Amino acid sequence: MKFGLISLAVLGLLYVNAYPDSSSPLKPSLLARGPSVGGSLNRKGRGASPERVEGLRRRTAQFDFSEETSDERQIRRDRAEAIRRGFMHAWDGYKQYAYGADEIDVVNKVPKTTRNGWGATLVDALDTLWIMGMKDEFWKARDFVAKLDFRKDGGQLTKVFETNIRYIGGLLSAYELSQDEIFLQKAVELTDVILPAFNTPLGLPWQMLNVTTGVGSSETPGKTSTNLAEIGTFQMEFYRLSQHTHNSTYHEIAQNVITVMLNRNSPSDPKSYYVIPGMYPLNFDMMSGKFTDSAAYWGGGGDSFYEYLAKTWILSDFMLERNIDMWSESIQSLKRYGVAESSSGNLFPGFVDGTKFYPYTDTFTNFIPGTLGFISKIVGSDDYFELAENLLEAGYSVFDRMPSSLGAEAIKFVRKNVPSDYLLMKTQSKSMVDRFGFSLERPYYLLRPELIESMFYMYRLTGKTLYADRVWKIWQGIQRNCRVPGGYVGTANVAVDDAASGTMDIINSTESFFFAETFLYLYLTFADQDVISLDEWVFTTEAHPLSRKYTFDGTF
Repeated sequence: MKFGLISLAVLGLLYVNAYPDSSSPLKPSLLARGPSVGGSLNRKGRGASPERVEGLRRRTAQFDFSEETSDERQIRRDRAEAIRRGFMHAWDGYKQYAYGADEIDVVNKVPKTTRNGWGATLVDALDTLWIMGMKDEFWKARDFVAKLDFRKDGGQLTKVFETNIRYIGGLLSAYELSQDEIFLQKAVELTDVILPAFNTPLGLPWQMLNVTTGVGSSETPGKTSTNLAEIGTFQMEFYRLSQHTHNSTYHEIAQNVITVMLNRNSPSDPKSYYVIPGMYPLNFDMMSGKFTDSAAYWGGGGDSFYEYLAKTWILSDFMLERNIDMWSESIQSLKRYGVAESSSGNLFPGFVDGTKFYPYTDTFTNFIPGTLGFISKIVGSDDYFELAENLLEAGYSVFDRMPSSLGAEAIKFVRKNVPSDYLLMKTQSKSMVDRFGFSLERPYYLLRPELIESMFYMYRLTGKTLYADRVWKIWQGIQRNCRVPGGYVGTANVAVDDAASGTMDIINSTESFFFAETFLYLYLTFADQDVISLDEWVFTTEAHPLSRKYTFDGTF
């Protein structure tokens, strides 16, 4: 069965009032003939409307906090300082036992090489150090970065996707915050090192790369498989690299991935695994350029692809028309086919295989409310903003109902009026549904940021202290269940509060994203609201803020 959708543009959700007196007018001549850079034209061959772009550039999304009371301000700043102290506890452990390493093994107090030995935690945390005012640590880290040799691989294959979001994104953000050219130089250097991963028949990137030989491979030896997120999460970083270097190659490489995907897969093709327009399947063959099954999901394996459709459009000064065209179709399909109300009254995203919905969701889907809320404020869509709020309530319920105040990595839920979801569960899962409203499929918490991220967005977008208070509750849960001497670790079972039980059941894992994302979103929720304003910056999937001040007229 195939599905037809009405464009959100037709529904009027993407059009806003124009402000013809904008201080940064478009060049009508460029738009009249259609910009030539990849992604500038939508799938009908049309470029951005000058009037709409001017209006979008003048809109603001962040709430006006000018009426915040002195008491509210003091509480907020006290909380920001408490989180900063928590970061310093983690950073001091890293600095003492693993400085310059990819990660710290907190329990054993030794360094770990997990990302080629280029200092993933240090590079990923550069912008956090800057934003928290830890400038001495930032400049010390800068000297470390200046000496990095990306041709030394630490005895490991390079995970291309992770290298882009953690290293290249971190370096670009550090450059834009500090204006120190060494960070841009190193970002370009590392990007050029991983570009051989795209030297494939269709220009689709290998998952893994031997940076000393330039030979690529799939993560599964002997295969040519990849996933949606790993081919589609280069757009923001590569677009910005093209802006800074005036070299369109990076941008075109990232956009070519989307072009190939669209050209070789169509919902109108009865043989295609791509069934619902905008719900792109997870699994992909990089040699044929075709999806290999029909399973579509906005969580792990798909999440940042959708995120980058929207955010690259914002970063491009609203000029990459194909990005917002695809996002509009995708979010409409998600609303229609990809979410379901649970028996406990929450609206959760789920797993869609062809036309069948599975009531399963992981913590990665918690990025959706923040990104959707942000886009909805920009384009003026109250309907989709309400969807974002409802999804956030569901995501928060997974944290709020746990004694630890922390959420499980993945859950299953029972759909309203679908009793078979419950009847087919195992006894243990049923008991959890009876207790919590869902079952814990992966009951651990690994210091992930996604729900905190969306709470931060909603606080900045609405000014409602409810969201900030919820972030604070999660932070207290992290303090009770994850803080140990030398840093923070994961907790094995969120259904148990370790502080109350007196026994810590930990998972000895502290990935770089904890420093780069989790701590940054925690801190920014309580920092002064003009610090990394949503009207001035846009975050990559690894929470690296990139400035919105760089205008774009269709050329690099």
